[in-house]
Amino acid sequence: MEQGATSAGKTSGAVHVDAMSGPQGPPADPTVIFLHIGKTAGTTMRQVLRRNFRSSDVMVIRVRGRSREETLERFGELPAEERARPRLIMGHTVFGLHQHVPRPSTYITIVREPYRLVVSQYRFVVRTPGHRHHELVTSKGMSIADYIRSGVSMEMDNSQTRAIAGDISVPFGACTDEMLERAKQNLDASFAVAGLTERFDETLTLLQKRFGWSHLHYVRANVAPQGEPVQIRDEARDMIDEHNRLDNALYGYVTERFEEAMGRYPSFEEDFARFKRHNAMYRPWGVLSQTYPQRIASRIGLRRIWSRGGVRDL
Repeated sequence: MEQGATSAGKTSGAVHVDAMSGPQGPPADPTVIFLHIGKTAGTTMRQVLRRNFRSSDVMVIRVRGRSREETLERFGELPAEERARPRLIMGHTVFGLHQHVPRPSTYITIVREPYRLVVSQYRFVVRTPGHRHHELVTSKGMSIADYIRSGVSMEMDNSQTRAIAGDISVPFGACTDEMLERAKQNLDASFAVAGLTERFDETLTLLQKRFGWSHLHYVRANVAPQGEPVQIRDEARDMIDEHNRLDNALYGYVTERFEEAMGRYPSFEEDFARFKRHNAMYRPWGVLSQTYPQRIASRIGLRRIWSRGGVRDL
């Protein structure tokens, strides 16, 4: 860890900006860190964000087959000049990345209703052979209750609170209210925008208001295929609620914060309606210019070439 940095979950005044400084948004030209929580429409958001930065200013960080906590550690080991270069950093990680960015920075993220998120994450594991838990789940025929009970995946246990709190050490099932309070503090101190999957278009409108971005039209990416619905028994529902109690509270907090942020802009509703009209007109073109080429590129193994901006395997 660099001199002057603090432990995950704490803020360092030298490298983060006040995210709640009013409608004018963060200071000019901070590095924007998109904390991508899985299965929250983050892949679509990445496509949108890329179009608002020069490709040379974008860095996507990842550690293949490893946890998001390891991404945080590996990023901090990069040379300082490499960490200072991007103006947009995106990756599956936890709060704390800003400690290793040697310039002003601010976070954005998206959260999702916890029950839907947990079911979506489980379905993703089942249908994705490359996922680190796929073989375990499919070879043992694990139901979603079995998967939660096994404790092998922190994504089943208050994953959104863990990510925003910067947790890298609390065991499965051991989250406390203190972690929730730390996540709330981090949101207020360091997140320019925390959006909602269920209100994605309003989230994009809020990003436009806070950052002045204009290239926000989109078509959905990485959408789960339609298949047999996951059968959720009462036992599993109870387990999901039990292991995501903090995430439920966090989702409510983010929703209140989100609505308060929208209320700061008198023209928000008008701008939101305009965005929806324009995006509806954009989608046929977006499908032709983005969705089809990306599918072809993915099938022939060229996804990294197609993707704008650097992909940094850590």
